[in-house]
Amino acid sequence: MSKSFVPMPMLMTLLIALSLGLTACDKPTMAPEKPRFVKLMTISPSNSTQQLELAGEIRARIESPLGFRVSGKVVRRLVETGQSVKKGQAIAELDPRDYQLAKSSSNSQLTAAKADLALAEAEYRRFQELKSNQFVSELDLDRKRVAVSAAAARSQSLASNVALDANRIDDTMLRADSDGIISQVLADAGMVVSAGQPIVTIAQQGVREIVVEFPEDRRPVALSQPRAEVSLWAQPQAKYPAQLRELSAVADPVTRTFRARYTIDAPANAFALGQSATLHLTLKAAASAIKLPTSALIGQNQQTKVWRFDPQSQSIKANPIVVVGIDGNDVLVTGLEPGQQVVVAGVHVLHDGQQVRPMATTVATK
Repeated sequence: MSKSFVPMPMLMTLLIALSLGLTACDKPTMAPEKPRFVKLMTISPSNSTQQLELAGEIRARIESPLGFRVSGKVVRRLVETGQSVKKGQAIAELDPRDYQLAKSSSNSQLTAAKADLALAEAEYRRFQELKSNQFVSELDLDRKRVAVSAAAARSQSLASNVALDANRIDDTMLRADSDGIISQVLADAGMVVSAGQPIVTIAQQGVREIVVEFPEDRRPVALSQPRAEVSLWAQPQAKYPAQLRELSAVADPVTRTFRARYTIDAPANAFALGQSATLHLTLKAAASAIKLPTSALIGQNQQTKVWRFDPQSQSIKANPIVVVGIDGNDVLVTGLEPGQQVVVAGVHVLHDGQQVRPMATTVATK
């Protein structure tokens, strides 16, 4: 009986072949990547504009705070806020008794001064006669002449005081210096006020303006865009042309904004003082700038890009862009051409060359 024998080299070859066969059977097969649905935006060749809107208030071009020229106690206030007044109309009155007493005292002093002047003139005439008869010297006559001049000057000074006291009595009645509307009342009966202290504010009839505040980064816009439009919050559909008249050169110390006043080209009765209004500034963007949502932007290697869709291969490719401005929640970019499509949602889960399938398409304007 004979036994079969396998040579050692052949045995090793069989073991290696068997091992390779088992390894090949265990290797998993990779499934192909499914196309991802994406939202696309098509670049349109139309020009885009930026709209800057600022809230403001309708004001009169001239607003005059009025106050008494003398101090005293307010005994009457004859107007109310919002009331129309005419030039010369009484607004408020002070207690005139102190000024009436002062005028009475000045009148008494003036009467005494006039009597002294008459006496001095009579003595001077008498000394002239005595001098002609050589009974008095030239020096005595000169003294009487000086006495007449002094009495006349004192009488004239007291007459001016009487006129001044009369003016002060007139000044106890505050009157409107122009036609307008009482926009603010700052004092009432019973208050003791000083000379010049504002009692009311009159908004004069005539041109109306809108007053707005420009942020620091928007002040150059006011200088470059002097023309604008104004609409009332109560009537947003009606817009009136406006022209920049005044722009503050100094920022407000609290709000850090710059106040601007625009003259409105509209009838004065079209607006009510104090109404809320909106200033509209239309800023034309650069011809090559394209408006995109911020969700379309990605950052790669310190560079801003978007995913541009290739309809031939149904894949996406990174397209570098440059951000040149901001318009609300959108950005203005360059580096894209009309007709191109970019991905505007889910951009951070995509990669270069990935197969995608369009889900929705919107239009981006230039």
